[in-house]
Amino acid sequence: MLIDYRFSNFRSFKDMTNLSMIAGRQTTLNTNLIREYDLRILPSAVIYGANASGKSNIIMSLAVMKDIVLSGSLEANLPNLKNFELYPFAYQEVEKPIKFEIDFIYDRMRLEFGFEVEVSTFKKETGRIVSESLTYIDKSGQKTLIYIRDRDRIQINKEKKALSLIEFDENLLKQFEKKINENIDATELFLSRAFKSTISNELADMVLGFFKEKLVVVSDFTLKKMNLTFSMEDKPKKDFFAWNKILDGFVRTADFGPQGIAFKSSKSDSKESSNMELVSIYKYNDENIVIPSELMESRGTLKLVDFAIPFAKFFKSGGVFVLDEFDAAIHPELIKGILALFNDSDLNKAGAQLIFTTHNPIYLNNKIFRRDQIRFVEKDTDSYESVIYSLADFGSEEVRNDHNFLINYFKGNYGTLPFIDFSKLLNQDGNKEDEDGEV
Repeated sequence: MLIDYRFSNFRSFKDMTNLSMIAGRQTTLNTNLIREYDLRILPSAVIYGANASGKSNIIMSLAVMKDIVLSGSLEANLPNLKNFELYPFAYQEVEKPIKFEIDFIYDRMRLEFGFEVEVSTFKKETGRIVSESLTYIDKSGQKTLIYIRDRDRIQINKEKKALSLIEFDENLLKQFEKKINENIDATELFLSRAFKSTISNELADMVLGFFKEKLVVVSDFTLKKMNLTFSMEDKPKKDFFAWNKILDGFVRTADFGPQGIAFKSSKSDSKESSNMELVSIYKYNDENIVIPSELMESRGTLKLVDFAIPFAKFFKSGGVFVLDEFDAAIHPELIKGILALFNDSDLNKAGAQLIFTTHNPIYLNNKIFRRDQIRFVEKDTDSYESVIYSLADFGSEEVRNDHNFLINYFKGNYGTLPFIDFSKLLNQDGNKEDEDGEV
């Protein structure tokens, strides 16, 4: 469960930016809230912003953090770790590290993990991890530092509380700490490497387990390639039977049409293995006609199908979806139906969460979202810096619960609304070229 995500100096965001899922003090739609660890936690949030405002950079930053944590290295060959993705805010006089911090609950334990990456602006070179820390937080909010890193030096907390958490002898720990500091790699996370292998596999797996099992981040949902074919070697056969049951229910409920959608065994080049392919099943003359789904189904249908299986899993055991442009190519009524499930604490007993960006103002509705669930991203035209704020930040006098959020948004009361006059383009001379023929 996500409590708080913070980052700074990433792409269009300069200062520390906080995507908090802690609920504010307002009392409306209190039944929406998740109550865990003596906290009031938001089950969902929507992020608005004009094109190029920076809202997608929020999702991208978390995707990059996830890749670094799971790979354990800045040198891993992963898409989000390419230097084009990992670059700092460009418009600053002094270069600073990119910072990532996350506060979450996993298996009834609350942990805070963060690190900083030093990387030059727009230069193709591997970055360096210059700080890192892991902290345990109890139900009273009391923090216990587990370890802290300052460039190439690791310091593990040897106080009684910290030692009990890592279950390590103090004298032995001093010996290990010395060896670790002699061999630390500037491009590797201590958590994913030495801490996991020599200090506390259990605590490391808490962090890694959250990122791997409980956090789905899609930094461009509109371009995401769907997983429509699986090897039987990768997944047990019983998983596909369970998935087909989920897909059948999802397709029927969403009323995508008369066809069925399911995983079906298909022949592969290897005689020793077979694949499971997502197919659409149509009835024709009392026969089942099977056609690959990617040939027959719309992009919106395939997106929802791809979402269906982790959706069902998270509603049973908890998890966090963070999706960019989730509602693109999907009817808003379907999205509203999905939001209703996340926002209903009687149905969402495992505390699943959904955070997504959108341009569709239809969700600006006080029957769907609390004020603190609605976020806006705006980019300053002078500094080119993006900032995020919530509707609750305006205060109860400026934004009341009985206000029409949608109408006020189009009035420009909440900012972020672009006012562009394209007619000026028609009056420009489009044939202005220099002597070399360049525009």
